[in-house]
Amino acid sequence: MKLRELGEWQLLAELLPGLPAGSEVVVGAGDDAAVIRGDGRWLLLTIDLQVEGVHFSLAYTDYRDLGYKALAVNVSDIAAMGGRPTAAVVGLGLPPETEVDDVRALYAGLREAAGFYGVSLVGGDTVASPRVLTVSLALLGEVEPGKALLRSRAKPGDVICVTGQLGAAAGGLAVLARRLACPPEIAGPLVRAHLRPVARVGAGRVLAASPGVGAAQDVSDGLLTDLGHICRASRVGCALEVAKVPVAPAAQALAALTGDDPLAWALAGGEDYELLFTVRPWAADEVVARLEAAGETVTRIGVITAAEEGARLIHPDGRQTPLAPEGYEHFRR
Repeated sequence: MKLRELGEWQLLAELLPGLPAGSEVVVGAGDDAAVIRGDGRWLLLTIDLQVEGVHFSLAYTDYRDLGYKALAVNVSDIAAMGGRPTAAVVGLGLPPETEVDDVRALYAGLREAAGFYGVSLVGGDTVASPRVLTVSLALLGEVEPGKALLRSRAKPGDVICVTGQLGAAAGGLAVLARRLACPPEIAGPLVRAHLRPVARVGAGRVLAASPGVGAAQDVSDGLLTDLGHICRASRVGCALEVAKVPVAPAAQALAALTGDDPLAWALAGGEDYELLFTVRPWAADEVVARLEAAGETVTRIGVITAAEEGARLIHPDGRQTPLAPEGYEHFRR
């Protein structure tokens, strides 16, 4: 069997169970970051790869933007755990024909993002790559003991919420990859969302400190896929109200010009890096108020149900259809 037949999620389902984990491991593989007991704190550890031709194209990605994004997407994993990022190591696989100035620009982007998020860059590795550019970044963070946000803590009755708006990054990718001509007030925010994502560290910290929060993760692979991750980890179902999904206005404006479906970008486009979370009904108003006081926008988009009810989409006309993961899955594309 080939990987393209198995897919990323099934491969991980086969590889992850039974991995060795000592007594210091609070949460191992399967969440946005691992959680390890430290001295008076819990440590968070995550890693992400950015591979040319898979995650980005140099035809429309500036090296400085690439460096910035490589760090920001890792910070998003720490944010999804309710933590604070602290230190990173960077691995680069570089084709020998790469211009030195381009590598300098990539590191300028890394330094810029590190300064913004308060991350120390403490080392890494650099090797020759025969064909494509690869950026691998491992990030350390920390969270108060017992306060880490996990995918596995949703319960039936929880309100499903998401920060910000969705679909902008996918719209930005469409602008760049398809070289769409559109007004700068539309293209600008979409391209920024794709090239310079914002990790919701502040929102994650608020959630970690708020009673009644259930599960959480960042929206990286697409809302449908990531909500599916929460449902599987928590062994619950869900009812997602399609009409309540917050679609970025610029994505809607672009779609009106191109004929694309902005809702599809919001549901399955991915790379929005907003926080998807659940909260107990009795705490929902207070948690939303705390986030809004911190400058975040929050939308309630559904409820968690019992596992036997399945994961469902509730359409505006009342129809119900199964929630099928439609976001990005490696090896199948």
